[in-house]
Amino acid sequence: MRVTITVPDETTTGFVIAADKDPGDLPTVIRRRLPGPFAAAAARRLGTPRLVLACHPAAGSPWDLSGVVGADEDDTERMRRAARHIGVTSVQPVGDLPSGPHVARAAAKAIAEALCGVPVDLATGRILPVASPGRLDEFVLADDWLGTVLPPYRNSGRCTADEDDIDGCSCVTLKTRGLGRFGLPELEITDVACPHDLAALNILRTAAQRLLPLGRHAGDHTLPAELMLTSTDFSTFWGNRDPMWDDGPLAVHLAEVAPRRLAIRPPADFPGTLNEWLWDDLPPVLHELLSCEPDHAPPNRPGG
Repeated sequence: MRVTITVPDETTTGFVIAADKDPGDLPTVIRRRLPGPFAAAAARRLGTPRLVLACHPAAGSPWDLSGVVGADEDDTERMRRAARHIGVTSVQPVGDLPSGPHVARAAAKAIAEALCGVPVDLATGRILPVASPGRLDEFVLADDWLGTVLPPYRNSGRCTADEDDIDGCSCVTLKTRGLGRFGLPELEITDVACPHDLAALNILRTAAQRLLPLGRHAGDHTLPAELMLTSTDFSTFWGNRDPMWDDGPLAVHLAEVAPRRLAIRPPADFPGTLNEWLWDDLPPVLHELLSCEPDHAPPNRPGG
């Protein structure tokens, strides 16, 4: 069996800044706040569908931010009470990926910084940190582009299964948000036992990185149902150069479960359950690594 991924000719990505201040001349704000390469790239896109700016009163906003979450309660509260919503939207041909979303997000962060606003990623439904956009020629998928986080089931006491029981529960469902803006289907893994949630998350991360280069090429891409994930895929997700496990590739089974959504399952020849596969067959680093600082030189080129 095979899986076909259809990459559209164009994709759309959007960000909203919730703010109280009058935004004034937004193109000028972007030019003044962004580093030179980002400012030049934004200037080329402004006035075209590749970078569209809009401002609305929050009460009549076309963007519903009611379901948006953030790590900081103060940011969430400021977002809820903001008087204005400023949209940054980019419709780009796939050849402009991932640079187009990268420039649009940098512009949104620049506006948020200038207005003391709260930037929101509409694709992931999460509040973004207002931090340096990095480099224009540097793109790392781990840099808040993949809206998938671990659920707090065990830490919040919702799951009481024995941590030593490999199949003690099936609490965890993880689904990516954000791959669609790169022309790719979202990924999911379901019925995971709480003790294996980090391993399952890292499988999603690695598979997303493996698929990312396809997003630069419109049309149908036919893949084997069993996708081979490598240590390089996991390293590249974090923006690192060194291998992160020593063994060979890891096979995962892909299955289409809905339009534009693929499920990840154990390989067809694995004799046990999903949780036994997560426990027995994965490199140890996938059970251990929650976050990782990227290498900064040489940069990762767009497209991963």
